[in-house]
Amino acid sequence: MQIDFMTVLMAVIALMVLAVPGFILTKLKMLPESTGSALSTIVLYGCQPVLVFMSFQENYRDDIALNMLYVAILSLAIHIIMFGIISLLIRNKSKSAKVKTARYACLFSNCGYMGLPFLKLVFEGSNEIIIYAAIVIAIFNILNWTLGIYMLTGDKKEISFKKIVFNPTILGIVLGALYFFVVGTPIVDLLTPKTVTDNMVDKIMESVNIIGDLVTPLALTVIGIRLANVRFKDLFINKWAYIVLLMKLVVMSIITILAVAFLPFNPIVKYVMFFLLSMPSATSTTMFAIKFGGDGDSASVFVLLTTILSIITIPLMYLLMSALVPM
Repeated sequence: MQIDFMTVLMAVIALMVLAVPGFILTKLKMLPESTGSALSTIVLYGCQPVLVFMSFQENYRDDIALNMLYVAILSLAIHIIMFGIISLLIRNKSKSAKVKTARYACLFSNCGYMGLPFLKLVFEGSNEIIIYAAIVIAIFNILNWTLGIYMLTGDKKEISFKKIVFNPTILGIVLGALYFFVVGTPIVDLLTPKTVTDNMVDKIMESVNIIGDLVTPLALTVIGIRLANVRFKDLFINKWAYIVLLMKLVVMSIITILAVAFLPFNPIVKYVMFFLLSMPSATSTTMFAIKFGGDGDSASVFVLLTTILSIITIPLMYLLMSALVPM
């Protein structure tokens, strides 16, 4: 599987194009204010869990299982290293809500809403790719509801393990992984070919796949809607936005490259991690900032600026990655 600079650049541009309808319709006030939240709910509780579950509809292979373990360990390690760098470089002795939000935005990537669609475009929807992506997203969700909340509140009592256990995407990953390890054969291959039952199951699975494929257009529509609600002038007066930009899109990308480049395993695994952790600040930045005492206005600016400039940084960081890790 080969990718190049133009493939990466066009994939990022394609994602931005998918965000345009939501952006324009919001600016024209043609969408109700609740549209973004409603679509987010559909993606979070419906489409994304289905997508990650269906990604595990692969024949079991030892190398995939081992790569899943590598991805989990490295994803956790990279986040911890990045958290240490953030804690060292971005102090917050005054307990400023804006600084707390900036620290959060520096660490957490938009690996679900933007990362998954991006990988589907670059790697043409390979199930193996989505399996590895699902592991990164699982680590993201676990850290988001523990370390992320602690970064914003400074209070361990606010950490919600219940939110982790009952997170719909986590449930989809767990169920999919269990099926992969226990059954190890796609559902459509379990039945006798060309029977009535087999044809019926094929059609049902096609419909389920369509639900999973809705992640891309719906997630990017949500991003477009949220970007439309940010005042562009705020980009030029919020100095923390540029600190977040540097830390999230450059420093974290470089840390990820250095963490995976020289390890002796499949380059595809390395690229999945690189792309997902090089994504802009997570869309959850705004929601978490509002809910847990951060600065919601600044959070929106951080997400907007990193999303727009990721069009430049992701392809450029890819050049560095490809120089160290040939496909």
